[in-house]
Amino acid sequence: MSGALFGDRELRDVAQRALKAAKGDQAEALVIARTGSLTRYANAAIHQNVTSREADVTIRVVIGKRRATATTNRLDEEGLRRAAEAATELARRAPEDPTFGGLPEPRPIATAPPAYVERTAEATPMDRARAVKILCDAAKARKLVCAGFVSSNVQEIAVASTTGTWAYAPQTHAEVQIGAIGDDGSAFAQRVSPDFKELDVDGAAQEAVSKAVRAQRPRDMEAGTYEVVLEPYCVHDMVGFLSSHFTGLAVEEGRSFVGGKIGQQVTGAITLVEDPFDPQSMPRPFDFEGQPSERVTLLESGVARGVVYDSGTAHRVGARNTGHALPPNAFMPSAPMHVRFEAGDASHDALVAGVKKGLLVTRFHYTRWVHQLRTIVTGMTRDGTFAIENGEIAYPIKNLRFTQSYHEAWSGVRAIGRDLRLLVPAEQFGLTASCQRVPAVRLAAFTFTGSTRY
Repeated sequence: MSGALFGDRELRDVAQRALKAAKGDQAEALVIARTGSLTRYANAAIHQNVTSREADVTIRVVIGKRRATATTNRLDEEGLRRAAEAATELARRAPEDPTFGGLPEPRPIATAPPAYVERTAEATPMDRARAVKILCDAAKARKLVCAGFVSSNVQEIAVASTTGTWAYAPQTHAEVQIGAIGDDGSAFAQRVSPDFKELDVDGAAQEAVSKAVRAQRPRDMEAGTYEVVLEPYCVHDMVGFLSSHFTGLAVEEGRSFVGGKIGQQVTGAITLVEDPFDPQSMPRPFDFEGQPSERVTLLESGVARGVVYDSGTAHRVGARNTGHALPPNAFMPSAPMHVRFEAGDASHDALVAGVKKGLLVTRFHYTRWVHQLRTIVTGMTRDGTFAIENGEIAYPIKNLRFTQSYHEAWSGVRAIGRDLRLLVPAEQFGLTASCQRVPAVRLAAFTFTGSTRY
C-alpha cells in the first residue's frame, strides 16, 4: 500500500479518539485526509513542484436539539481534545433546533467499484515532469506558449459516530490542465482520470494546441442569440449550477426550478443521473454522514424525477435520506456529487455539421448567478470561441458575455455528443467532493449580451 495513505486503521483510531473526547448526547467525527502532488509549469518550464499531506477532523456534537461543529488539523490527543471541547461548548450555547432529528443511525453500505489506484498514489515528480514535457513540446512545435499543471491526488474519507456509524473510502485522481497561448488567441484542455497511467496527456496537448492555432486573429461578433455547440467544459459549468437545484433544501426553500414540478417536463430531452456507483467516474458509496448513497435519476428525457437529501433535510420534510450529505455546513447540506449527463449519439463533427449559422464555445469563465430560481447565469466565453457557418468552423471570434437561463437553454437541445468526459470542479470543503461526466451539446438558442475586444 502506498505511503500516501493514512489507511483505515489510522483514521479509525483518530475518529474514535475524537468521539471519546466529545461530551454530548451524540457525536460524529468526519476525517478527510489528503495527499496532493502538484507540478505547475509555464513558458516551457516547471516552476513549482509540491506535495502536501494533511488531514482535518470535523467533530459534530449534539446536546438535545442543539448541535455544533469544530474542525482541527491536529491529530494528536491535545488537538483532538481541544476541538472536541470547542464543539461541545458551542453545542451547549447553540439555539435549539426543534426540527433536528439527531445523527443518523448506521445503515448497510453497498460495495462500489474501486476508486483507488495504487499507481496514481505512487506517481512521482518525474512522472508528472514527463507529462509536462509532452504538453510543452506540443505547444513549442506550433510556436505557442503554454501553462497549467499536472497533479496526482489521494484522498480518504472516514466517518464515525456514537450511533455506530463507520465508513471509510480511499480515492485517487490525476488531472492535467493546459492553456495554450498565441499572440492573439488561446485555448484550453483538461483531462481527469482515477489512474495516472490512463491520464490522456497527449489528448489534452493536441486539443489545446490545435484549437489555439485556430483561435488566432479573432474577429468581432455582435451580441445576439445564436445556435451553439457547447464543449464539455461549458456543459460541466451548466450541470454544476443546475445540480444545486436538485436538493431537498433548494426545493424546501423555494429556490429550485424543479420545485413543485417533479413528474413534469422542465427541459428538452436531457437525462441527468446522480450515480455514486458509476465505475467510470470517482465512485463512493456513502456520504459525509456515513450514510449509503443512492443512485437518483434527476432528469429523465427532460422530466424532473427526483432530488437528493441529507439526513437533516430528509427528517424535516419527511423524505427518504438518499445519502448525499456534504461536510457539515449551514448553507448547503447536500448535493448530487456524481452526476452523469447521459450521452447521445452525435460525434463532435456531427454536432458542428448540424449548425447552419452559430457558435462553437469551448469554455465559460467567471459565471455567476443573476436569478437563481430562473437559473439565469452570466459569464464570459474563453479560450476558443468560433463562428460556425454551413456546418463548418469558419473563423475565431472575440469573447462574448452571455446572460442566459441554463435550464431554458436545455429546452432547445438539438443533439447530444456520444462521448462523455470526466471533469472535476475546484476543491470544496478542502477536497474534491464531486465529479461529473458530461458530453458536448448542440442547443437551438443561447443569448450573448455583450462583446469584447479580445
